[in-house]
Amino acid sequence: MLDRIESTYIGIGLVLRIFLFFQTRIRNYFEDSGEFVTPLNSWKRVIEGIYLRKLNLSPFVGSIVHETPLSLFFYSKIYAITNGHVECIFIAIDLLNAFLTYKVARRILTQLFNEQTKEKSTYKDDSQLLWLTKENLRKSAYAVLLCAMINPLSIGTCVAKSSLVFHNLLLTMTFYFFMTYQLLPFIITLCLASSVSLYPIVLIAPALLQFSKNNSNQRSIIRIFFVLFLFISITIGILFLNFFLNHQSWSFLESTYSFIFHVPDYTPNIGIFWYFFTEMFDHFRSLFVWTFQMHVLLLYIFPFTIRLRNDPIFLFWLLCAIFCTFKSYPAYGDATFYFNYLPIWSFLFR
Repeated sequence: MLDRIESTYIGIGLVLRIFLFFQTRIRNYFEDSGEFVTPLNSWKRVIEGIYLRKLNLSPFVGSIVHETPLSLFFYSKIYAITNGHVECIFIAIDLLNAFLTYKVARRILTQLFNEQTKEKSTYKDDSQLLWLTKENLRKSAYAVLLCAMINPLSIGTCVAKSSLVFHNLLLTMTFYFFMTYQLLPFIITLCLASSVSLYPIVLIAPALLQFSKNNSNQRSIIRIFFVLFLFISITIGILFLNFFLNHQSWSFLESTYSFIFHVPDYTPNIGIFWYFFTEMFDHFRSLFVWTFQMHVLLLYIFPFTIRLRNDPIFLFWLLCAIFCTFKSYPAYGDATFYFNYLPIWSFLFR
């Protein structure tokens, strides 16, 4: 059951979203805003893809739809069930994502408190101001919930009907299963998140640390290979599921992963890719595409994994913040994922 504060914050978030959905001018602004909507998450493009599917035409011909066939199949079912009135679905998913973020934050804070209790004897006396108390734990968790409910970037993403609302829920579910040590659900949600936006694949690094710790060296190595085997197997399974949903055609690869990696669309957004490549000679384009993508996918993994090997939770959040910032088609909805967790550490600022 929800307590009074949780119910109040969720009610505030619900009222704000419903109110803005009924403001046609505001809703149209968000739906057409390059800061909230990109070619990868535009609901208007999803609707076009759904109609093309109904006409037995491939939605992946040209540069209209950049969702995977599995995502498009899922959205088509939602569109059919709601008869096109998907606003309630977006609000429900966004509120669910915010509440699940709050649950993850409570678990992170509880773990920080337990670790602090075990190690308190090693702390200096003058560090007491930075200690996490039970009162701080409760207040910080509520601050995360309030931030998720009233964050203008979250609300704007919801009102814009950006598919990032669904992507962020997948990522939050991945974080939740990561925190609760549920290996199979974690791998499934991670593979699904990676299949729709590619970059979450880097989260396999903190997963290897999280699911292999507290074991002997030999068992840890076996566990690491088992996690990798599961991840690769389910990823391949999802790829073939997309293949069959696309009438046994691999044409979706060009419109999804190739589109994300090679960045052919220069529509302005809040990222750096489009601006950099509009100013560059085509002769150097391939070199810098690979450089920029390796910067996101490889550069930070090894040093941060080595440095934060004893703190896989913070490593998970940090890698999310990095790829949400430097991905090829970022939007404000990407930033909301890691912004909403910042109040976790609010107890340090007193």
